[in-house]
Amino acid sequence: MRRKILLVVMAVLLLLPALACSSEPEEAQVEPVKIGVLLCLTGDLGPMGLKMMQGAELAVTEINDAGGVLGRPVELVKEDGATDPAKGLDRAKKLINVNGVKVIVGPMISGTALSAGGFAKENDVVMVTPSATAGDISKQDWTDYFFRICLLDDLQSEVLSQVVLENGYTRMATMVLNNTYGVGLENSLVKALKEAGWQGEHVVGVRYEEAKKDYLSELQQIKDSKADVVFACTYADDGIIVFKQALDIGLDDIAWLGCDGNHGAGLFKDPKSAEFMAKAIVAGTRTAGGVGAANDKFVTNYTAKFGEEPEVYCDTVYDATWAAAKAIEAAGVYEGKAIRDAMEQLSFEGASGPISFDEKGDRASGTFELWKVEKDAQGKYSNVRIGLVNI
Repeated sequence: MRRKILLVVMAVLLLLPALACSSEPEEAQVEPVKIGVLLCLTGDLGPMGLKMMQGAELAVTEINDAGGVLGRPVELVKEDGATDPAKGLDRAKKLINVNGVKVIVGPMISGTALSAGGFAKENDVVMVTPSATAGDISKQDWTDYFFRICLLDDLQSEVLSQVVLENGYTRMATMVLNNTYGVGLENSLVKALKEAGWQGEHVVGVRYEEAKKDYLSELQQIKDSKADVVFACTYADDGIIVFKQALDIGLDDIAWLGCDGNHGAGLFKDPKSAEFMAKAIVAGTRTAGGVGAANDKFVTNYTAKFGEEPEVYCDTVYDATWAAAKAIEAAGVYEGKAIRDAMEQLSFEGASGPISFDEKGDRASGTFELWKVEKDAQGKYSNVRIGLVNI
């Protein structure tokens, strides 16, 4: 009998720790706050988009290291807009309908902004673009849910027009993508020159199809026009072909102007493209990084994390991700309208300079960089800053 009692007591004692554990409530699983990211990771802007995605990743690492948002970790939900407005709209729908995001960093291109902006507003989803620069976006009826960290093409054109005037060019040709971005930038440049009193002539305007991949006939039109300056609005992969073929037919003896679309190492993959850009482009433009402590910290941290320096729009996608997080925190709830209202009031010092928005959701102020391409003693090509213009 004593043996039986002893065995029962021992069995009860062994059960006590398990009973104690089972009485404690299970630790609740913390649901992450989702921020969608819609960038072009493939297509002609793929090289740029992949580098930009790293800017978003760096921002989320820093946000989570600082405690996350609303006491929860932030999760990036990444989608590829594929440098195509139709595919971009499809990916935006997936982020909204399947993933349930309430804010999207992106889209990357103006065409996708125009195709997806209305759908985002219908579903109370905020978009914060780092790089959709077309002026026509500001005319849409969904801009109360659309915010831009980048500066507009209209402003970029004003900077480019001053380069034309200061250098005394009188016969301008344009070679631009036949899409919202290219045509919009071409039109705004011509308008800016007229408004500045330019006495020159727009001798030929070539609008090329991105998918064609052979532009010799278009480039011959420019050569025949006897232009003394050419403005090129390209992406990366198509831009390589444009510049390589321009070198082949001797167009490197004419001054060329570049823009944000053809800034970055992606254009240097082909030696002929890089050689042409170094010889011919007298100035290009892009939304510039800031010049203060916030930018210095961003460049240092980006380089340390990814082993390379940031390129065009890496800073604005970093700032867009931070803007989304700050707006969610200020809203106090993960809900589209509340995030939109908080975004309208947002003001902070970003890697690309002071961030705030006007009544159309456009960036209120910023800086453009003038750049050239140079080759160093080791034969490496890079974009080099030659000036800054505050807007």
